[in-house]
Amino acid sequence: MSGAAFTTKVAAVVLAAGASRRMSAIKQLLPWKDTTLLGFVIKQLEQAGAAHIFVVLGAHQKEILKHLDITDVSVIENNDWSKGMGTSIASTITYLKDQQLEYDGLLVTACDQPLISLTHYKKLINSCINSKRIVASSYEGNIGIPAVFAKEYFNELGTLSKDVGAKSVVKKHLNHLIRLDAPEAGIDLDTKQRYEKYYQTYGT
Repeated sequence: MSGAAFTTKVAAVVLAAGASRRMSAIKQLLPWKDTTLLGFVIKQLEQAGAAHIFVVLGAHQKEILKHLDITDVSVIENNDWSKGMGTSIASTITYLKDQQLEYDGLLVTACDQPLISLTHYKKLINSCINSKRIVASSYEGNIGIPAVFAKEYFNELGTLSKDVGAKSVVKKHLNHLIRLDAPEAGIDLDTKQRYEKYYQTYGT
């Protein structure tokens, strides 16, 4: 037997289609480190070893594209973005099928959780090592994104249509769920006040 290591091909999708109405600004383009919130998570996923990165856009798409380097990412347009996060995940699965792209797993994340560490993203990607596995971030007794889904769940993800994200799929398959502790996953920058608070400490 050879000593070659078994590797998986895990893509990542950044959900960035929302209008961020509570922010009174285009959240995706707010400064973070030496880039933007959206640019920062893309950089993290690249460094974590994602096989490819997809970005789902909807509201403010034209403006975001003016400031986004899409050299190494694929942009997916979600015309139903106002119906909720689930539609962005479903749009991703449709895109993968239409383009005949095959991956062992899909990591789902958002652009407003910049405190998620590079180490955590690496753990998520590396944890997708067998079939029927779902690995979700765990915080304060909750589970959520970032989360990675094995390819066996792609068809179910493709049927999502509401603002429940992928939690409905997770709840159906709790016997295949692995939780990865990530307290920072409970911090999303959904208001200008929260953004400014965390930017001063972590984003400069």
